[in-house]
Amino acid sequence: MFAGYQQFDSFKIWTFWLRMNREAEVSPDQFTFSSVFSGLATGSSLTNGLQAHAQVVKHGFCHDICVGNSLVEMYLKNRNLHGGFKAFDEMPERDVASWTQMAAGFLNCGEPSEALVLIKKMKKAGICPNKFTLATELNACASLASLEEGKKAHGFRVKLGDEVDLCVDNALLDMYSKCGSMKDAWSVFCSMRERSIISWTTIIMGFAHNGLAREALEAYEKMISANVSPNYITFICLLYACSKGGFVDEGLNYFKAMVDDYGIDPGEDHYCCMVDLLGKAGRLTEAEGLILGMPFKPSALVWQTLLASCRFHGEMEIGRRAAEQVLALDKRDPSTYVLISNILAKSSNWDGAERVRELMEQSEVKRVPGSSWM
Repeated sequence: MFAGYQQFDSFKIWTFWLRMNREAEVSPDQFTFSSVFSGLATGSSLTNGLQAHAQVVKHGFCHDICVGNSLVEMYLKNRNLHGGFKAFDEMPERDVASWTQMAAGFLNCGEPSEALVLIKKMKKAGICPNKFTLATELNACASLASLEEGKKAHGFRVKLGDEVDLCVDNALLDMYSKCGSMKDAWSVFCSMRERSIISWTTIIMGFAHNGLAREALEAYEKMISANVSPNYITFICLLYACSKGGFVDEGLNYFKAMVDDYGIDPGEDHYCCMVDLLGKAGRLTEAEGLILGMPFKPSALVWQTLLASCRFHGEMEIGRRAAEQVLALDKRDPSTYVLISNILAKSSNWDGAERVRELMEQSEVKRVPGSSWM
């Protein structure tokens, strides 16, 4: 029953667990605890997980590796990194799943460097990584833009040979793209025996993100020639590429084709890309009209995109209207005040710019200072 609830309705696991403890004269075993912790990782709260952890200690199943793995999973998926690592550290025995799960937990909790350190410790402990470990390692390298570590992981991928799957190759492709090595990314892409829509979308975004907008559009055309249909995310990457390259006509055509040819309704990200594309080209009236014609209420981000273009082109009137919309939706975002101040300063309206800065101070809105890895 626990396994069934875990698969179909994990939110009922805790209620069923309480029923078992209060009504039935049945003692849980290691399989029970593994199912309960896996269910609590997806459908409950950390408080319930802590209570179940206490029951594990009480019944003496702390040394079971399957229970330990499920316990670590429960903590990590409830975003309790400290609890997850403590449970992992207390495990008397760990397998490759234990190490990989903990490394993935570090990555998902925003600690990619710790994930790489843990994988190195795993290798030193004599545990051979599998394809899931490798995918986690590559994603950590991508998060850190660590090309050197990424190439080491690539070497291990070569050693694994046919043991890896498409997910690992997609992670490798993403790593090279985010590290700015598009020559290596393209080499990996061309060597892939199988490519999914994720593979094509990743290479398109990689080209766009690294300033190779024309190559991104060419990759899209090759994807269409290969009879692979684009999805929602593909069009975000494609429109982003058009925005980066200044390809206004192409962007308008893709935006139209998304609806007419593929039946994909544009979302906020698509509209942001289109507003950015038209705004950079100086077609600010069209950009504003596009926002006003959106089938749902524009968010502050869409108006901020238009506001940024108005700052670049020194357009006061449309910028004023965009600023009003942004402030009506979010008065606490410091970037809005900075954009308005910059627009006024560019038009030599120094008094207005100073008033905006004073208003920012009065509203206790603070701009987060920039930082650099260098």
